[in-house]
Amino acid sequence: MEAILSEIQDPAQQFEKEIVLKLSQTMDIGNKSPQQSNFILKTETEENGQVNKINEIKELTDKEEGYSAFDLIEHLPNGLFLTVDGVIKYVNETGTRMLGACQKSQLLDTSVYDYIEETFHDIVKQRIRSVQQGFRVGLMEQRWYRLDGRMIEVEIISNQTMYKGQPASFVMLMDISHRKNFHKILQNSRERFRMLVQNSIDTIGVICEEKWTFINESGVKMLEVDNYGELIGKSVYQNIGKQDFQYIWKTIHAQSKGEKLPTFEQEWTTMKGHKLYTEVIGIPTTYLGKNAMQVIIRDITERKQAEAVMLQSEKLSVAGQLAAGIAHEIRNPLTAIKGFFKLLEREMDQKKEYFHIIESELSRIELILSELLLLAKPHKVRIQKVSLDTLLKDVTTLLETQAIMNNVWFEMKLDAKDPYIQCDDNQVKQVFINLIKNGIEAMSGGGNIFIETEDEGAEVIIRIRDEGPGIAEEIIARLGEPFFTTKTTGTGLGLMITFNIIKNHHGTVSVKSEVGQGSTFEVRFQKVGR
Repeated sequence: MEAILSEIQDPAQQFEKEIVLKLSQTMDIGNKSPQQSNFILKTETEENGQVNKINEIKELTDKEEGYSAFDLIEHLPNGLFLTVDGVIKYVNETGTRMLGACQKSQLLDTSVYDYIEETFHDIVKQRIRSVQQGFRVGLMEQRWYRLDGRMIEVEIISNQTMYKGQPASFVMLMDISHRKNFHKILQNSRERFRMLVQNSIDTIGVICEEKWTFINESGVKMLEVDNYGELIGKSVYQNIGKQDFQYIWKTIHAQSKGEKLPTFEQEWTTMKGHKLYTEVIGIPTTYLGKNAMQVIIRDITERKQAEAVMLQSEKLSVAGQLAAGIAHEIRNPLTAIKGFFKLLEREMDQKKEYFHIIESELSRIELILSELLLLAKPHKVRIQKVSLDTLLKDVTTLLETQAIMNNVWFEMKLDAKDPYIQCDDNQVKQVFINLIKNGIEAMSGGGNIFIETEDEGAEVIIRIRDEGPGIAEEIIARLGEPFFTTKTTGTGLGLMITFNIIKNHHGTVSVKSEVGQGSTFEVRFQKVGR
């Protein structure tokens, strides 16, 4: 059956308008024209003003089919009410069931305010007045209560009509409780997802047309910005290389559905220029109908640094074992040489000064071997209060001959006041020997080495600056690694031992260099009183 509601203007102007509800049975091909049933409401006009009333209700019913327009209205899926000043005068079957009544009599002549939530009473009164004055009112959502006390969510629309000569409202109610519940479930789900994304320890973002369109709180912190506005709408190439991004984009968009998404190890740059090492998963998505990519980024910088420290420790362990083996192998024949040397010294009285030089050099070899053994088994250090001024002067005196041979001159500016530190003087002396020797060897064409001291709070700073070719940034990061060297004859153990000695004395060391401008090694120790 088909239902059509139409509005017809009376050509004779006897009635203002005629509302016709036309019902017809759907027919198969070849059947005769369907019979129609008309439910007609007419509004009458009088000369002394418009008086609207229900004038005529005609039911033209096909007796054989056994249905009527009145039955259709009674069983519409929406509740229909006729109210006068808020009092219910008519309700259909659906409206009766909607409000939990068994019979219409339970609802008739009761006030709609008995069912409407109190917060809506004022606006409902205003809507009733507007309808009675002939104004149209829009669709509105309200909360009504059934007779059993259960609340239902409804959509309501009202139109003007007449009932027994009185202005009335023709009200239609649609129960939207299920829809509202579904919306709440959906909203709660969205809120949970939003909270999950915002509070994730990993960065989650969306990139569309090579620009950030979304990023969570972790991403704001990771990329070192103060607020979302500094990233949203900005080019992603500020943070990732163009080739790297395009490779990830093409790879993930080429994935077939159901395939496991690949994980990429990727370097990112923060807005402050710092480098980060990350693992990235890209997920194809859309944003406003355009192809986009959702990224999940995990910062693994600390893990990479830990792996580097572990590798460094393994290298140190190998270097220590190697150093121990070499030292023991050399010490054994060296002991024999010193023993026979003492025997020869007793028998030969001539050239005694030569014997003194030889003995001094053999002792020096023993000292170097002892330092080498520090890699494998650090022996007990002899901590005492030492003057840095005296120690530095001793070192420069020791290296002066080598410096002159390489056309290098020392410029000393010892401004620190009472620069005393607690240390093993032999070990700290070895630190400055290594640093100054490196400076001498770096200046093949000669130059100056500047040795300076100054106070800074409770620390004393020692700077050793050369005029060599400088050190590239990527090489500075590797200084101190065992077996890493830029010298053709170097072993890569000197700076490693130097840095370990400084660390064992609770000091720090930093390196500043520019290619072509020389290098500066800055060592800091805690001062002690005289």
